[in-house]
Amino acid sequence: MEKKNCRVFLYLCLVLLGTDSFAQNRFKIGLDAGYTHTVMHANLSNRIDSQYKGRYGFGANLSGEYMIWNSLFVSTGVSFLQKNYSYNRTGSRSEGYTNYTNNFLAFPLMIGTYVLNNPHENTGVWIKLAGGMFTEYWLSQKYDGQYPVFTELQWDNNFPYTKVSGTYDFKKNENQYKRFGYGLQGQAQLGYSFKKFDVYSAFNYQYGLSDINKTEQEKSSKEYSRSYMISLGASYKFD
Repeated sequence: MEKKNCRVFLYLCLVLLGTDSFAQNRFKIGLDAGYTHTVMHANLSNRIDSQYKGRYGFGANLSGEYMIWNSLFVSTGVSFLQKNYSYNRTGSRSEGYTNYTNNFLAFPLMIGTYVLNNPHENTGVWIKLAGGMFTEYWLSQKYDGQYPVFTELQWDNNFPYTKVSGTYDFKKNENQYKRFGYGLQGQAQLGYSFKKFDVYSAFNYQYGLSDINKTEQEKSSKEYSRSYMISLGASYKFD
């Protein structure tokens, strides 16, 4: 079902990004880039002295917007997003950690409105709000960190640490990760409209609803990501 949903979203993205069909129907295409911040949410009560922490990354969005009625629009596109986080040990194990760098392709589908001005009708400052859902595909994961070697106790009762790094093999998928995910997405943009071009700043928030693990788990132990992106970009109107 997840693969089918992703194909549907990808098809919608390609349809809405086809500029020829919408050249006379108030269509806008935009490109923005910025930084992301992601936190993994999970119940770690069964893991002693451990916690997840958020990390920053890079993101870029290619989006298409189609006006459907007055100031109401639908938007979709494709995004490259880094959803990075770290798994840290605390207490007596506080020097142990693993940093995860994750690359995703995301496909949002949202509906929204211009709450201040409409760049398809007027120049000047505008604000728009949108909300909907997204599907995503997990492209790759890299990791690096360090962990104690418990078999090598030192004279001061401490353990030496060994460095670990590498790239996760999704073909073997030993941790049984899901590569397809989905969730809710909200967006706010502040921009300035010229005759054909707009410049804007954007805030996107993704609330993951799918567990990253394939294995069946209790609801309290599932792992979900929450991330936001702040970016700057420009768009062109085919009005």
